[in-house]
Amino acid sequence: MGKVKVLPEELVSKIAAGEVIERPSSVVKELVENSLDAGASHIEIRLQEGGKLLVRVQDDGEGMTPEDALLALEHHATSKLRHEEDLTKVLTFGFRGEALPSIARVSRLTLITRAEGSPGVKVVVEGGKLLGSFPTGAPKGTIVEVRDLFFNLPARKKFLKSTQTELGYSVEAVVRLALAKPGVNFLLIHGDKELLYLPASSEGERIALLFGLPMEDKMLCFQEEDPPYTLRAWLSLPPYHRGNTKGIYFYVNDRYVRDRTILQILSELYSDLIPRGTYPLAVIKLYLPPEEVDVNVHPTKAEVRFEAPERTYGFIKEALKEALSPKRAFVSSVHPQAGTSTLLDKTETITPLEPIGQLDNTYILAKGPEGLMVFDQHALHERILYEKLKVNPLGLQLTVPLVLEFSEAEISFLLENKGVFSSFGFEFEPFGPRSILLKAVPSTVKPEGAKEAIEALLEGVKGQGDDLFERVRKSLACQGAVKANTPLSLEEMRVLLKEWASISFPQTCPHGRPLLLVFSREELFRRFHR
Repeated sequence: MGKVKVLPEELVSKIAAGEVIERPSSVVKELVENSLDAGASHIEIRLQEGGKLLVRVQDDGEGMTPEDALLALEHHATSKLRHEEDLTKVLTFGFRGEALPSIARVSRLTLITRAEGSPGVKVVVEGGKLLGSFPTGAPKGTIVEVRDLFFNLPARKKFLKSTQTELGYSVEAVVRLALAKPGVNFLLIHGDKELLYLPASSEGERIALLFGLPMEDKMLCFQEEDPPYTLRAWLSLPPYHRGNTKGIYFYVNDRYVRDRTILQILSELYSDLIPRGTYPLAVIKLYLPPEEVDVNVHPTKAEVRFEAPERTYGFIKEALKEALSPKRAFVSSVHPQAGTSTLLDKTETITPLEPIGQLDNTYILAKGPEGLMVFDQHALHERILYEKLKVNPLGLQLTVPLVLEFSEAEISFLLENKGVFSSFGFEFEPFGPRSILLKAVPSTVKPEGAKEAIEALLEGVKGQGDDLFERVRKSLACQGAVKANTPLSLEEMRVLLKEWASISFPQTCPHGRPLLLVFSREELFRRFHR
């Protein structure tokens, strides 16, 4: 007898359901999306044991007739598609007709619903089997109760995480949808504890509420249009950052999607603004014609495919880059008021920074538009020199060339990479087996310290990671920068701050360490109990 068998339909359905419904948060996502597609303005989500025991979603949407309620529990029965070409015009969250029957297949499900002008109905399903359909009194809208998820799939149930972990996934599912639809009221309750209450609001107000009130004046918000694209975005202003990507939300036509390219774009644009290995907060919403994007490429619709990816990502990157340019990103924006969006004036002038003094001859204190700014003077100067070396590394000709001795290995390295060093202003030629004749040095190197500078440079460029050009540039900037415990005059501090402003206000040194701390007036008021 052959080994290949056709699986029973019931087992096939359970496997398919498992692709769509992975955990309680999948149930939350699918049911809340159904509520949004039904035009709900109030959505209440109740959970028990993180959703493992109960997920209950109630809405005031359009509801269903008794006939539609039964059809909604059939696989691939949907009100959102009629023809194949409709797949190119999807603007609803759901469209496959899979979610509700998939949930019913792996749980004990009760559906209570009533449409305007129609009697209410209660439908009970257990493990995909219809137990009954009964008339019932109900308000307009829909209630779905999902109990004992995976009761009939013990292997799948065993792999669910702790109550707290599953609850975290469910909360995140609600947050993603609440950011997409700020005009809808959301209430999330776990057990008898209210976790989230989000009244209908503007986009900016909802973002401020979910990210925390201290952030509401630290977000840059803007809108950019280039038909057929419209981009709306809220970005955290430096120096705020997080250690992970959990604060980044990307939406396509209000659908949350995972997109590595967006993460790469943000990492690149913020690389000079926040410490290496950290991430901004960002809510990015892209709107484009539905036929320009395929939302039917992932079982849970978590990914999309653009018709013209190069053009689409190019538009997004340029819009974000422009928004984070110095004249827009350095000035805190006010979050949008109800029904409006904020677009910062591209010609807005930057308030000049005024140095106040030094702390321990190491930190520059300055008055800025947000409050007190504290700069690490070495990191600040190092970054300025690094940027200058990227643009125009000038060399200084020595009146009298210097003969410098090094080891044979060092001489070999210098000669092999002569082109790299000459691009930064060094000019030298071999002068015997263990010497070079140095004719010019970079503007960041003092002639009398040339030998020590090259030795430090040879030590500093060792290791892996950046290419040699980058390592030389970083090493030269570090060597040439003013050191800690060096007194500076107010005018010297003023020059450093002015030069920092001219290079787009980076927030880190070339090695990724922060060069600036900001203490806002609001924070100072709080600290002093004003």
